[in-house]
Amino acid sequence: MTDRAAVVLPWKALAGSAAGKGVEALTLAALVLLVPRALGPADYGGFAVAVALATGIATATGIGGPALFARVLAPLHGERRRDVARALTRRVVRTRAAMLGGLAALAGAGALLAPGDVRALHVALVAAAAVLGTAATLLSQLCLGLERTAAWSLRYPLENGVIVVAALTLYPRAGLDGALVAIALGAAAAFALGIASAEPALRGARPAAVLAPGVLRFARLQAAGGALTQAVHRGAAPACALAGAGAAATGHAAIAAGAALAITYAVLQTMLVALPGVARAHERDPPTAEAVLRRTALWCAGTVLPICAVLAVAAEPLLAAALGEAFRPAAAALRIALAAAALAPLWALANQLAAVRAQPEAVLAGAAVGAIVFALVALLAVPAAGASGAATAMLAGVAATSAATLAALRRRA
Repeated sequence: MTDRAAVVLPWKALAGSAAGKGVEALTLAALVLLVPRALGPADYGGFAVAVALATGIATATGIGGPALFARVLAPLHGERRRDVARALTRRVVRTRAAMLGGLAALAGAGALLAPGDVRALHVALVAAAAVLGTAATLLSQLCLGLERTAAWSLRYPLENGVIVVAALTLYPRAGLDGALVAIALGAAAAFALGIASAEPALRGARPAAVLAPGVLRFARLQAAGGALTQAVHRGAAPACALAGAGAAATGHAAIAAGAALAITYAVLQTMLVALPGVARAHERDPPTAEAVLRRTALWCAGTVLPICAVLAVAAEPLLAAALGEAFRPAAAALRIALAAAALAPLWALANQLAAVRAQPEAVLAGAAVGAIVFALVALLAVPAAGASGAATAMLAGVAATSAATLAALRRRA
């Protein structure tokens, strides 16, 4: 196989990832539309908080993981890849276990301080879902590095689907307790998928493999950059709340940012399936390998831009049909947030170029600039414009992050 053949666009993996995102969109729609109707407003509130906590913890502990596993494992072959994969997984497990331990201590303290409001069973179920979800996230990232992209693409569709089916089945029998069990069952299903996919590739690995110099530094910088990026991506609603914009504005900002993030991370996770092959080829032919990343970004942009445009035009009727007439005013913020989603291919490209070049400093620098821009724009715009101001801050932060990361890469080139 020639170098060029090794770095052609992975159309099969890209198509599989796109299909997985389509299924995930259907399961998310069911989670948002079917489950609230079955649980009712009061119990759905508790269910939604539990889902947010469990999935938020699993996501937060996994920040920077996809680029780490793809960059470290993809250039390796045979037994060396297997041994390093085991060593890297063991090291990451220790780090994430320490984070989970701290979060578990906080959760237990919260349950003790508010015994009338928080039941121990509910804390235990959310903690179980968070632990299983964290493990599932780790395994899906490992599978990405090992180029077992089916497990990477199906992780969230499977989890969401199990949660929906289990919640609709268990709630009539056990009330909110049953619905919270469904969250843990979804995480367990994703964990089982990861085990089934990764275990054969690690079988027989030697435990004494030594990680290459710089791997842990790469991981730390990627995680720090990812954490700052989360402030930009998820800060719209908290910015409204902190600025005293009101509950309605905070809710509208959350809806706008949530829709934009669904598109943004669909693009990122789809583009990531090309990263392992590109990282491997980058060792031999950097210009050709990076050209594949750019073509992947163009392919994603050609898909995403029309979707964002159509959603922006139809924002008001879509919001009214899906959520009710009271949410029609969120259309203005949604249109601005969709502009941020349209930048997702550029943002993902910048991050993946930094990964294949082993320059996590560029990711951290770009994320720091983006977080500062987001905070400044939010400080100025949210008091005057509410949800639209928060969405504008998100757009400015995403644009600044992408531009600053690319600028840092050019300087280092």
